[in-house]
Amino acid sequence: MKIKRYIYFTLILLSTTVLQGFGQQFPKAIAHALGSIDGYAYTNSREAMINSIEKGYKYLEVDIVSTSDSIMIAAHDWKQFNEMTGHRELKDSVISFDEFKKRKIYNTYTPVTIQEVIDTLMNHPDISIVTDKISDPVIIEKLFSKLKNRVYVECFSEDDYFDLKKKGYHVMYSTYYTETTLIYIVKNLLIGNGRIDFITTSTDQDFKELRGIKCAMPLQVSMYTINSEEELEEHMDEIEFFYSDFYNPSTGAFNNR
Repeated sequence: MKIKRYIYFTLILLSTTVLQGFGQQFPKAIAHALGSIDGYAYTNSREAMINSIEKGYKYLEVDIVSTSDSIMIAAHDWKQFNEMTGHRELKDSVISFDEFKKRKIYNTYTPVTIQEVIDTLMNHPDISIVTDKISDPVIIEKLFSKLKNRVYVECFSEDDYFDLKKKGYHVMYSTYYTETTLIYIVKNLLIGNGRIDFITTSTDQDFKELRGIKCAMPLQVSMYTINSEEELEEHMDEIEFFYSDFYNPSTGAFNNR
């Protein structure tokens, strides 16, 4: 009961905080699903990854799923991958690695494994990776332990967040499925876990609470998905990072290439 009263008191306190601009630097762009290629988003393809690097992205987000024989590959989900590769009839069926390597996305683009993404990163020491779909510390350590200082993990549980943070990864707590960000922050402070200080959120979430939290304590925010100048202008003072399909860091403009 005391914890609940403390959380409610903190909510009231933050709701009365005078809001002001944060005066921060221009937010850093993250290539969503390895970026776009020829107007296509969500491909997680080799060509999209190379295109994003050539555009000047320093952060590449990759979706991670496993094949039926436990090879980690880049795809948002199996239903979408099967549709993109001309096998809609398979729905969300998980395929083998051998079958995966035979596929072409939209008959043109090359699917990649997570190891291939890592190999690319090794040749580009100025680029970091942002993960999605998986935050299991055992899997993350197996994949990324040699370059953890360049790995940002979107975490879907508090245990994963604090475990990976202790291991030296950059961690971001996903708030998309939570009722209130503040409750998670305060609760973990009270039980001694530490403070959640980096979150991911989306453009369709309510930012009244977020603005209050940022006025009261340091908090980094990464937002998805911003694909227009208007959206970026609206949220620029609220975020440190943003995911985008069509932003070009070299020009500062949005296009569908």
